[in-house]
Amino acid sequence: MIETSIINKIKNIIGNRYISNDPVELYCYSHDYTSRALSWIYDEYQFMADLIIKPRNEIQIKEIVDLANEEYIKLIPRGAGTSFGGQFLPIDGGVVIDFSVMNAILEINPEEHYAVVEPGVLYKDLGHELKKIGRGYWIPCNPGSAEVCTIGGMIANNASGESAIKYGTTRDYLLNLKAVLGTGQKVQFGSLVKKSVSGLDLLSLLVGSEGTLGIITEATLKFKALPETFITVIASFDSKKAAIEMAGKIQEYITPMSLEIADQAVLSGMNLYLSRIYPKLSLKVSTVALFVRLDGDRETTGIHAQKIKELFMNDKNASDVKILTEEEHEYLWKSRDCSGPSLLRLLRPFRNAAPYAPAILDFAVPFSKIFSFFEALSQIMKENNLGYGIVGHLGDGNLHINTTISLKSEADFKKIGDLQKTLIDQTMSLGGTITAEHGCGLWKAPYLPLEHGKEGVELMKKIKQVFDPNNILNPGKMISPSKLGYFPTSSN
Repeated sequence: MIETSIINKIKNIIGNRYISNDPVELYCYSHDYTSRALSWIYDEYQFMADLIIKPRNEIQIKEIVDLANEEYIKLIPRGAGTSFGGQFLPIDGGVVIDFSVMNAILEINPEEHYAVVEPGVLYKDLGHELKKIGRGYWIPCNPGSAEVCTIGGMIANNASGESAIKYGTTRDYLLNLKAVLGTGQKVQFGSLVKKSVSGLDLLSLLVGSEGTLGIITEATLKFKALPETFITVIASFDSKKAAIEMAGKIQEYITPMSLEIADQAVLSGMNLYLSRIYPKLSLKVSTVALFVRLDGDRETTGIHAQKIKELFMNDKNASDVKILTEEEHEYLWKSRDCSGPSLLRLLRPFRNAAPYAPAILDFAVPFSKIFSFFEALSQIMKENNLGYGIVGHLGDGNLHINTTISLKSEADFKKIGDLQKTLIDQTMSLGGTITAEHGCGLWKAPYLPLEHGKEGVELMKKIKQVFDPNNILNPGKMISPSKLGYFPTSSN
């Protein structure tokens, strides 16, 4: 609980209009996709903020950080709240910093191809403005939360999505960054040029750090010309192995914008969504399907689409091969993005009145190990008696396992926690990563030593100590020193 005298000091900095301790608002700002599950795992903690503040500029943020160091106040930077790993959950109080007021697009430079924005700018809104310039531009890292996420949140989580195979992650578009470190020091990392090898890459330290090292106050991102067209080619396969082998052949020929895989359960969920918004398109519910999205000029992209179609047609394991129309393309990807809620309806126990939620587990393994992962996953899910669906960015080995849990069942939460431990062990045995794009937060942080070793984590803690010696920035997340311990796994 923050003392009244300290709250008054915060009001003097922020202003009465931009601070709240209303219980309803505190509740809303203290939950994310994983908070119910994490409340079972960390049952000794309360994920509830003491205050919400909405700073308007860098000066106010620095003054808040200075005050936080004086009074030891926990600060939790928050974007749009779309994270999957408890990245912005306050642990036993603290001040949530909402950047929704710092939402200005400060500059768009079409000559140098960069935009300068405040952290609360929505990715969608920036994209809308970029499309108005000349032939149109975009920042193509395109995370799954693209309709609602903020630029600051994307940087803090190094967000990416379906287009990462060709266009990379948020880090690849960041030129320059202004931030206030946990020390209260204002810094600027990076430059406006496309490449530089002067000194250590301090810019990249803040990218993906989940608000544990510094608070982003301004970002400069480069953008690209929009492709003239997008074309999607789809095919169904009667075996996962055949689909993976085909994905390898496709990547020998071209690097597509997206190369996605969806299994039988996910395809059923997509069809449920399509039946309501676009019944003209229905997908064959096969063992798996591949969705290949291409982009570029119309002529070249059309040639590539025909080549992909030929590869599919010449594979005896493929069926229902199709180059989608522009309208079908649009709705297919909408159904792909909305497959989670649709899948939930199909996986939850029939006529069960208890509220259920999807549990989405995020892993990546080397492309050559994907089939081994699929085989192990099938056995693991069978042993746990769990229905599930797989959807993922096959081209870069990033897979999402979707299942369901009852929001009223401690046993379900424990089962998902145990399942995650088992899958992490399997992932690490194949040379993979514990999280490819959903982040560490509280959900995956306990497993960092399995991927980076104790020595690697100790180095991360030393970096944290330099940037935030009093541990006021998002404590308990990533590698922050805190009371939160590591889960035991069979690899320990």
